[in-house]
Amino acid sequence: NHGAHPDKLLSASADVAERVEVHSHILEDGMMKMRRVESVILPPHEDVLFAPGGQHIMLMGLKQPLAAGDRFGLLLEFDQAEQTLVEVVVQMVDAEGAGTTHHNHGTSPSKPAQHQHTQASSATASDSGPIKHFELHIHQGKVMIDGQTIRVSQGDQVELYWSSDKPDVLHLHGYDIHTEVTPDVPAVMQFKAHASGRFPVESHGHSGHGNLIYLEVHPK
Repeated sequence: NHGAHPDKLLSASADVAERVEVHSHILEDGMMKMRRVESVILPPHEDVLFAPGGQHIMLMGLKQPLAAGDRFGLLLEFDQAEQTLVEVVVQMVDAEGAGTTHHNHGTSPSKPAQHQHTQASSATASDSGPIKHFELHIHQGKVMIDGQTIRVSQGDQVELYWSSDKPDVLHLHGYDIHTEVTPDVPAVMQFKAHASGRFPVESHGHSGHGNLIYLEVHPK
């Protein structure tokens, strides 16, 4: 926010999705969960970072598949400033957790808003090193990734972002992490990969149990 007064980000929208939501994280019942927030305060003369592990914008109900290199407009609505249209360039997250999504300045329907737009990365720095970030969508009981396996190194900070077309309870064996996900409320598993090996993420949904993917933690 380059202005002299506080402002709020109220909402976002994009033609490529049914709806766009602003999310943050809360710790609930010992599990880290994502929750929709109604607004984000933008203090004067400060930047506000949107990134994995913190506040972020999520596209819900994509109208078409998005591939690396695709571009689309994201319209941001503020309490005080004018609407701002930013351009998003898609980069895919691979099985090693690499990849970023860049937000470039676009055009405003009237005058440009006085806000600093940030770049969100799937490998955001933390106190313990870079975060390996994976976005995983469950559709009809399956997760479509190469080899049904994601790979990290021992000691990595890992975030598994889950969305699903049906309510489900997920269990990461070996690390004994549980989380609940619904079509309206995505979830996140956030942990340090301290133990090496191959660990299944099992679905405990209403349709029965089954392994969705495997987490491979390679020793350093």
